[in-house]
Amino acid sequence: MSDFKLKIETKKLQSGRFQVNFSTGYDGGYYGYLLAEPQTAVSEIISKINRHLSAFDNSERYFQRNLFSIGNRKATTGRILIFKR
Repeated sequence: MSDFKLKIETKKLQSGRFQVNFSTGYDGGYYGYLLAEPQTAVSEIISKINRHLSAFDNSERYFQRNLFSIGNRKATTGRILIFKR
């Protein structure tokens, strides 16, 4: 899954944050959304998306991460939504 093209589009929200829409360009690709603060670097956004997409290699752990990290997750890390085409 590491060989994919990432397409990113942003939309500024009234709150001042940015909605980042992304999609991958390989067969059976993924698409999703995340919220970013105005001062967030593009490289940080790409890194976060890549980290989540790479985690799909271990999908059981990724989809059940709440069971493995009770009390260890940061609530302020933001949400990311990923869907499979």
